Amino acid sequence: MNTNHHRAPLRLLGLCVALGAAFAGTAHAEGITLYGVADIYAEVGKGDRHEVSLNSGGVSGSRLGFDASKDLGDGLKAVAKLEAGFALDHGTSTQGGILFGRQAYAGLSGSFGTLTAGRQYTPQFLALDANDPFDTGAGSAVSSGIVSLFASRANNSVVWSAPTSGGFAVTAMVALGESSTGSQTNSSLASVDVHYGSGGSGVNLTLSGLKKPDDSGVNATAITLGGTYDFGALKLMGGVQLVNNATGAAATKDNRREFFAGVNVPFGADTLWLGAGTSKTESVAGTTASQFSVGYIHSVAKGVDVYGVLTDIKNGSATAYSDDTATGAGPAVSAGKSASAAQVGFRYRF
Repeated sequence: MNTNHHRAPLRLLGLCVALGAAFAGTAHAEGITLYGVADIYAEVGKGDRHEVSLNSGGVSGSRLGFDASKDLGDGLKAVAKLEAGFALDHGTSTQGGILFGRQAYAGLSGSFGTLTAGRQYTPQFLALDANDPFDTGAGSAVSSGIVSLFASRANNSVVWSAPTSGGFAVTAMVALGESSTGSQTNSSLASVDVHYGSGGSGVNLTLSGLKKPDDSGVNATAITLGGTYDFGALKLMGGVQLVNNATGAAATKDNRREFFAGVNVPFGADTLWLGAGTSKTESVAGTTASQFSVGYIHSVAKGVDVYGVLTDIKNGSATAYSDDTATGAGPAVSAGKSASAAQVGFRYRF
């Protein structure tokens, strides 16, 4: 019997413990921080059938990470991050089993901004996450796929984040596809995000381009406009995304139009979430899908929360979206069937 998948969590745990022990003695001098999130939830869902399950990564993906920085003088710093995702319900690695699948990068920070290289979040994902009332977790139209992503993370990527000036902040990414077949540039990604705002309010305009997946395909593009406005008593959030050639397949009708909106209403240490999303592939029947979600999170103590989320998805005859969460899957759904879920969970951030 192949036991590699059973050994992988042990290797991850052993490596993280070893790294933690090695870093402990030098953490103060080198500026190394160990952090993590443990998020687990129970779900009752209905798609093709009724399902009851225990899953990891409801409102946040469970993770263990290391942040490092070292002052090099003259305003220059070396920075690095290693972040591993894991599933609390069965102890395995998430992100396809990649050891540091959430983030892994190193670079420099100074008066020019920050320049890093490695496996990193895409500007498209960060812009959607910043303006999503459900933070791309349970209840999110991004998590369900109704609002689409080229990729949440990109391998072989270089990211430059410019210093904020006059309320403007610019982030640009180039990710090399390094395809092993056909043109080496296949699946390469380029994206730039321009953010303007201050405090809890702001607007993001993000342009993304994804090279064709193979030599017979076509390039895909996305324009994302999102915003958040904090009224104090509530925070209004939302956006629109226009995607052309979403599948990257030639001679295919796959231009998408996507919308999402919602509010966060704070009540002391608690917050009420309300959100909706919809999308449609142009000129293709049965591709309109919509989602409505409500959630509530209660802070028990610093870093410790309990939460509940209700989500209902109406699929078109050609769509099969489900109530996915930050890293957990919703109930199995066939095209044209509705999906609904109730999720109750616990999150500990340390």
